[in-house]
Amino acid sequence: MEYVVIELRGATAHCQAVDEPSRMFKTGADVLAEQLGIALPDLLGCHYTCWETPGEYGVFRRAFELV
Repeated sequence: MEYVVIELRGATAHCQAVDEPSRMFKTGADVLAEQLGIALPDLLGCHYTCWETPGEYGVFRRAFELV
């Protein structure tokens, strides 16, 4: 799934699926930047992919890569 970071609000990154704009989630901005291997200021507007696995309490995301 490909996502884009559409907003940074405080310590939270708001992400939106590129091919399904209604699909959005929030995550820790510092954690996402670390997973992508980029600096926090470069996160806004960043496109990335990740593997998603449904779980009992939500979706688990792993294998983050810049597009």
